[in-house]
Amino acid sequence: MANGQSEYDLQCEIVDYLKENLIYGSLFTAFPLGGGGIRRGVKLKKSGTVAGWPDIQILHNGLYFGLEIKTEKGTISDVQKAIHRKLRRQGARVKVVRSIFEVAKVLNAWHIHR
Repeated sequence: MANGQSEYDLQCEIVDYLKENLIYGSLFTAFPLGGGGIRRGVKLKKSGTVAGWPDIQILHNGLYFGLEIKTEKGTISDVQKAIHRKLRRQGARVKVVRSIFEVAKVLNAWHIHR
């Protein structure tokens, strides 16, 4: 990761990587929830958005995988930790990733890398 790279830029790189390297038959989406201020946050919450969900959602063979994207210095909030725990209790797999290298490693461990 380039020094000073934003989480947004890293997420865009990861999305490009997933398009080329995620196992066939998988689906993924990303929710661009950061930014926009309080007004946007209120609208998102009112429309059903729950804070703390992983940035990228992957489905493969009925299984849920979540990638939480953070920069080298980024930290996981308490809300994110709580949602990630709840997801894991439901059988989901969730990992924090900080680089394309980490994404490749996680996808391989989950057996969803091409």
